Amino acid sequence: MNQKKDKKLDKKDLTILRMLDTDVRAHFATIAQRLKLTENAVRYRIERLKTRGYLKGYSLKLSSSHFGKNIQVVFSVNVRPDSLASSLKKLAHYHEFTKVYRCSGEYSIVCIGFFNDNEHLEEFLNRKMLVEIPVTDWAEHIVLKRYKNDEFNIKMI
Repeated sequence: MNQKKDKKLDKKDLTILRMLDTDVRAHFATIAQRLKLTENAVRYRIERLKTRGYLKGYSLKLSSSHFGKNIQVVFSVNVRPDSLASSLKKLAHYHEFTKVYRCSGEYSIVCIGFFNDNEHLEEFLNRKMLVEIPVTDWAEHIVLKRYKNDEFNIKMI
């Protein structure tokens, strides 16, 4: 069997993904009723979507401000070329960062992090990042307001 064809999504799979995107806690019975399938058929399809890599898991969205993380910062960073791989690994372990990317363009690394306040941000820079990472250049951008904060989702297809 052609593997590309085998991995193609049908309308029912897309409907399942749309329903889960709307409400990740949707019950199998609700999905089954909408698609006119059995609950076992829905379970099978969801497992197949996971196995094929379409569905990576389920997530919980927390409110950063409710946990005292009132400042979101986007860092653009350059490091010494010989330390790029080790710097990326170290940056990925900082609990302040939620995202660490290797990028092309003017800056080779982009990180997104959350901080309690300006003092926390300054302490992080002066005692952690700029001491432990061989940074050659950086820019920091405090997020003033979020207009969209989605991950890749079914609406993008």
